[in-house]
Amino acid sequence: MNTSTPPSGDGKPDAAVVRKSLIAAGLGQVLEWYDWLIFALLAGVISKQFFPATDPTAALLSTLVVFGIGFFFRPLGGILLARFTDRRGRKAGMILTILMMSGGSLLIGIAPTYQQAGLLAPLLLVVARIMQGLSAGGELPAVTAYITELAPANKRGQYGSLVWVTANTGSLLATLTIPLMNSTVGAPAVAEWAWRIPFIVAAALGLFTLFMRSGASETEAFMDAVEARRGKATGGVRELFSNHLPDVARLFCISALVGVWYYVFASYLPVYQVSRGMNPQDAFQSSICAIILFTCTLPFLGRWSDLFGRRKVLLAFTGLATLAAVPLFSFLEPTFWSQFAVQLAALFIFGLYAAVGPATMAEQFPTSVRALGIGLPYGLAVAAFGGSAPYVIQKLKAENLTHLFNWYLMAIAFVALIATLSIKERRTQDLSDV
Repeated sequence: MNTSTPPSGDGKPDAAVVRKSLIAAGLGQVLEWYDWLIFALLAGVISKQFFPATDPTAALLSTLVVFGIGFFFRPLGGILLARFTDRRGRKAGMILTILMMSGGSLLIGIAPTYQQAGLLAPLLLVVARIMQGLSAGGELPAVTAYITELAPANKRGQYGSLVWVTANTGSLLATLTIPLMNSTVGAPAVAEWAWRIPFIVAAALGLFTLFMRSGASETEAFMDAVEARRGKATGGVRELFSNHLPDVARLFCISALVGVWYYVFASYLPVYQVSRGMNPQDAFQSSICAIILFTCTLPFLGRWSDLFGRRKVLLAFTGLATLAAVPLFSFLEPTFWSQFAVQLAALFIFGLYAAVGPATMAEQFPTSVRALGIGLPYGLAVAAFGGSAPYVIQKLKAENLTHLFNWYLMAIAFVALIATLSIKERRTQDLSDV
């Protein structure tokens, strides 16, 4: 059975144990996001390995569809694995998700190409992305519940910001991997065989992360909930929809904006810029600089929300996103400084969510359905809107209708703004009392 975080001499959780547990959660989150993003960044290369090369555009679109398949399995992960996390513990959920994500990466790294195995190659790619989609759907709710339950009540926003700090670190490492490989082994080698290296290395690092998470402690909030519900039926989808449907609906609307905004401006933008003729090195270096600066702001914004409230910060996010969606794309040119300025502005706007979103989501649901309440609406929204965003942009670009995406993004942001107006402010409330 999982053990809760042991207290120190003054009755508070031991600081060293909490620190070790946070590192274990954070390392897994870094690896999860590295695994997830590296596929998108290598989409152009992977398309030539796993699909017929007769039509490069069709091959790239096929790869983006496979990328989207991972998103469409996120809701299932957000239900099954988050439910598992609510029943078996945050620690158990985090161990399971890292096993699945690393297994998917290993499969991609060793899978045969289309020339070697024909249709078996894209089939294995789809299986790997399904594994990673399920894992991603369960990882965020497990880690969010874990970190926010470990946090002191007056620092929950600051601790919660670590969810996206570690996610951005994984994204940053994935982005750094591309120019590093191009400069060491060369672009031709990357296109031929070296593209496998990041996936195999990530799978190996997953073993270390598994060891770290196996030694982490369970949260006191979860253990208290286990004792309180002993002999009673545990929470599930029925309880979630019966008692918390408005909260689920609000988080779905906000998460739809989160999914599209992040995957467009943090993940896919360099690939999109290269497809417009931008120098690949400039595109990825610009993205790296923007992500670093954006990530540094998150703990401060999270702490600000602990002092002054989450709802104000979320309203700033959805409001600015609504106003900026169209202008941002109008300024985007395939040059270093244009991409840097647009991406940095977009990520600073997103930072208003990333700093407070985890704490806000955790505060909307009781412990018995907390992971499920986070994972289900987030997984559904990101699958429907975030996963399809790269494909939609690429398709509209091929039809010379890219400007339509700007208005699509603005509409999603406006709906999220309306949903945020009724979000519950619970920064001063203990999570056990929600």
